[in-house]
Amino acid sequence: MMCVPLLTQDERQQGLGVIQIVTRDATQAFTEDDLDLLVTLAAQASIKIEIAELHEEALQNREHERDLEFATQVQLGFLPKSRPKLEGYAFADYYEAALRVGGDYFDYITLPNGRVVIAIGDVAGKGMPAALLMARLYSSTRFQILTKPSLELAVEGLNEEIAGSGLGHRFITFLVMELDPVQHTVKIVNAGHLPPMLRSKDGSIRELAKEVSSLPLGILPEQKYAASDNQLKPGDVIIAFTDGVTEAMSPQKEIFGRHRLETAFATHDGPVEGLIEAIVEQVEEFSGGNASRDDTCLIGFSRSAK
Repeated sequence: MMCVPLLTQDERQQGLGVIQIVTRDATQAFTEDDLDLLVTLAAQASIKIEIAELHEEALQNREHERDLEFATQVQLGFLPKSRPKLEGYAFADYYEAALRVGGDYFDYITLPNGRVVIAIGDVAGKGMPAALLMARLYSSTRFQILTKPSLELAVEGLNEEIAGSGLGHRFITFLVMELDPVQHTVKIVNAGHLPPMLRSKDGSIRELAKEVSSLPLGILPEQKYAASDNQLKPGDVIIAFTDGVTEAMSPQKEIFGRHRLETAFATHDGPVEGLIEAIVEQVEEFSGGNASRDDTCLIGFSRSAK
């Protein structure tokens, strides 16, 4: 009997299997030359096996890539295709997932009374699980906003739905703003999200609705939420963002932080679309081109200075 291992061709030489040949004829006993030949054949067989496994892995990766590409397109389909068109107001936004799909979310919802709801959220985690919950958040938010009589009740209904959906320990930070373009007011409900910032025409910056911020969605099903009413003056600009902006990390392991964001916000004087682009550029420059560790979403809107 001859036994020869099938080994990988790398330095580790991991086992792939064994070739075993047996003869019952004593007159046909194996020789050293036979063993050498079997060793050579085993090496060739090992190479063929590795090639076949690599081919199978490539096919699986290609199929996974197709599925991921489809999931990316589906998720992008949930994001707004256009921005609201309101006289005297301008809107801008930016979205990028850390992986091919992500858990950040934003939306514009136009109400029958002419008001516009701007929503932004951040699902805990990233990748496919976060993306699936983001899709759930998209449809549930629209249902609650369009069926409940107030912004507070809509967020409470959304929280109750998320908390009772059996999603384990996942939660969502969520911020929703209802803009009235006639009265020039914005009502804000904050469910544990980073407070939005407002820049006045004189360049001063302040946080909004920080005093009414409550628990994120999905923690306590009976959680109550309060709203903050804010007046918008000519030239006012509001931005809202996820932690992918403030927690962007430099090669030296520093985070971008809220102070740098405030500085970028304060020093850019121009249309809100240019403002969003400028902030994104500064974050990318700060991170040195490194891939973001978290999903990134940034939205803004402004009232005309006239």
